[in-house]
Amino acid sequence: MGESRFIFMTKQKQTALNSYFGVKQYKLYDWVNINLKKDELIPEKHQDPIENTEKSKIVSKDHDNIYSLMKPVCPSCNSKKYVKHGFNQKLILIKGMEPFKIRLQRYKCKNCDGYYQTHLDNILKQNSTYNNEIKEYPSIINALQRISLRNISKIIELDWNKRPSPQSIKNWLSKTIKNRNNNTKRDYSGYYNYDEQYVKINGKWMFRLALFDVKNNILVKEKIEEKLNPQTVKSFLKKIRDKIPIIAITTDNKPYYRNIMDKLRIKHQLCIFHLKKELNTKIKRIKRKNKLNKEEIEQIKNIKNLIFEIIDSKNYNESKKLFNKLKKEINNHSSSFIKFINKKFLKNFNRYTNYLKDRNITKTSNKIENYFRNTLPKGIKRIFKTKKGLKEQLTLQKEKWETKQKNKKTSTKN
Repeated sequence: MGESRFIFMTKQKQTALNSYFGVKQYKLYDWVNINLKKDELIPEKHQDPIENTEKSKIVSKDHDNIYSLMKPVCPSCNSKKYVKHGFNQKLILIKGMEPFKIRLQRYKCKNCDGYYQTHLDNILKQNSTYNNEIKEYPSIINALQRISLRNISKIIELDWNKRPSPQSIKNWLSKTIKNRNNNTKRDYSGYYNYDEQYVKINGKWMFRLALFDVKNNILVKEKIEEKLNPQTVKSFLKKIRDKIPIIAITTDNKPYYRNIMDKLRIKHQLCIFHLKKELNTKIKRIKRKNKLNKEEIEQIKNIKNLIFEIIDSKNYNESKKLFNKLKKEINNHSSSFIKFINKKFLKNFNRYTNYLKDRNITKTSNKIENYFRNTLPKGIKRIFKTKKGLKEQLTLQKEKWETKQKNKKTSTKN
């Protein structure tokens, strides 16, 4: 038989691995190379945010750098009974300095159990990181250089060491411009263009109503409306007329404009460019639908040219003579074209020639159409999601337009 072999396992006492490890408790400060001290929350090199301000009369700073109200009053119930309830930290941005934080004392009202805290409203608005100086800064840059919102944000970062979002810049610009416009008294000429522009907001068509000063080359007023009808236009113009003088308005040829201007007792000039365009379109349509002989075609052409002479006359008396000539020539005709001329032009002769009596009146509505093209071109007038977003864009574009006009006047004088 073969030899049997047995292996015997003996019990041996082993030393546990954890006996080789020591125990040490680490803190966050061991991993960060800074030394936080409560008296260095606001470095001495930084100026006191409430120094030399009106707030210093109602706010004080204690030895722990906590800003407290000198006479706390609950904003909800006006009670003066309170207990201190910790503090909130607030980031402060000062031009040319690194951002730093301050502490604002919190309070609990004993009367209503409400909470409130110290506010530095002339330095920082509640729930805002950026002070008033920063918020007004973009409007200066925008007016001087007319650069993008993103680049304005980068410039602010250079001075304040923090970059606000382009949307924040846009909001500040809109508010600053609006406040300035509310406090600026303008002298309007009394001579205007009126028109509407179609805009799409979140997939829905709306209407931009606008009145434009043709002598000063600036916008007077604009409004976004969900519906466009005679009453909407009349109400818009009436509110403006009640505040500023309106001598004359030039519009395109929408039929209901005439009735509105008459009711508001405003001298009305119809755009001669639109009339010429309509006449040419009408003639092309007549030629396409009817078999006209050479004589009929020549007659239409002569009438059209005579109308062009009337509205392009050097003075009113000349236009009046040509107008009487036109009436005689078409007196014995009753074609569809003559009916169109009678309705479109003969009945509105004075509305097409008012500019010949007063040279301050523009004979076209080209100026307001040019303003529309520059401030809200076709490429962007369909991208807006909200009415607020569109209004903000229009406010910024209005500011850029007016800055451009001022620069033109300055360069012309020089």
